Amino acid sequence: MAVDTRAFLESVNFEEELASNEAIAEAPPTPGLDLDKLPPAVVSGTTLIDFSATPSATIRSSVSLAMLFAARVASKAMAAKPDADDDDWLAAYTSNLAQLGFAMTGSSVTQSKFKKTGIEVHKAIIPFLTIAFGGAAIGPVILAGLENLRSMNESDPWIALFDKETRRFTAQEMHFAAVSSDEQTTVIRYAIARIDVETSKTTILFFKLGKTNATFESATKTLTAGNSFLDLLEPQLRDKLKTLATMFIAQAEL
Repeated sequence: MAVDTRAFLESVNFEEELASNEAIAEAPPTPGLDLDKLPPAVVSGTTLIDFSATPSATIRSSVSLAMLFAARVASKAMAAKPDADDDDWLAAYTSNLAQLGFAMTGSSVTQSKFKKTGIEVHKAIIPFLTIAFGGAAIGPVILAGLENLRSMNESDPWIALFDKETRRFTAQEMHFAAVSSDEQTTVIRYAIARIDVETSKTTILFFKLGKTNATFESATKTLTAGNSFLDLLEPQLRDKLKTLATMFIAQAEL
């Protein structure tokens, strides 16, 4: 089935959402990022992205904006469904990425258990991500950053944004993406970890696991897109998200 990406983009109006959402409209401005010079790691909406294997500035921008667009459209749709839950949001988000032209393969969902308790989530998640990415050579900025996260400030803008975007319904759902490109194709190793834990005082990455919350649900996916398509998609996304981009994309200083 052919995907009409342009029609999908034009069908969404974020101006209505901004006008009706005081929390977004009155949020303090986030330090702006130059979309033409995105760093090796950013938080875009729900996702911590590793771009260390993606030299093209246009591809970095296109992927970041696509994930932000997919997330905001999913959240907007769920706001209109009083009975929506975590699975509904994730299904909508995945569908949105497909409508933006990303092909998905190798998807799997599993129930897992952290082998260690009494440690913080950012440490416990490293083995899971290493396996999900296919080895430590994929997503090295994310993996190294999580190893050293304890030396960072929990109030850093990217950590605060990532934590805020993980909080939906009754679970905290963390998204990670390792992006790599060759001359023709961009491949994204995508990993999601959902932990049923409620915390308002501690950010999820710094939350200390106990026996009652040592289980988690994980999903891994592989997304692909042609570079020529991403080049064409980027200016359309940039125009559509010009109001939201600085609010929901932040540099992850890992």
